[in-house]
Order: sequence, then structure tokens, then C-alpha cells
Amino acid sequence: MTCNRCGKCCKSKTLLEQCTPEEEELFRSIYKSLGKDIENTICKNLYYIVGLAACKIYKDRPDFCQQYYCNKAQEIEISTQLKETD
Repeated sequence: MTCNRCGKCCKSKTLLEQCTPEEEELFRSIYKSLGKDIENTICKNLYYIVGLAACKIYKDRPDFCQQYYCNKAQEIEISTQLKETD
């Protein structure tokens, strides 16, 4: 799957979309205990290079980051495949 490096996956609200209800409850309680708003938090390891998202700990990122399923990446891949068949 092609990644367009938009950084959406590094935003907590996006990660919540991938969680089970139990995981979401856990994340919300952790963020609340830290005094953070889970709806508007961005990963501290996200940074941008010439407008492209990058991760400071990419090789060692947590499992939930590695397993994140990005619909946007799938849309790009399908679009690319369609262009190749034209």
C-alpha cells in the first residue's frame, strides 16, 4: 500500500477510528489523566520535511502505529492502478 505521507495517522483522533471500544476507552482515560484533549492531540514524534509527514521513531514506532490501516493510502493505490490500465 502506498503512503502519501499526509500525517493523518499520527493524530490521536484518527487512531481512535481504528480502536476497539475497549481500546478507545483506555486511550481516553490515559489522555484525560494527562490533562490532554484526545480529539486534538498530535504525536510528538511527527514532523514534516518539505510538506511530507515523517516519524522521529519510525523504525521503533509502537505496534498500533505499524498496524494502522489508512483508507487514504488505499484510495491512492487504487487510483494509481486505474491510471495504469488506461
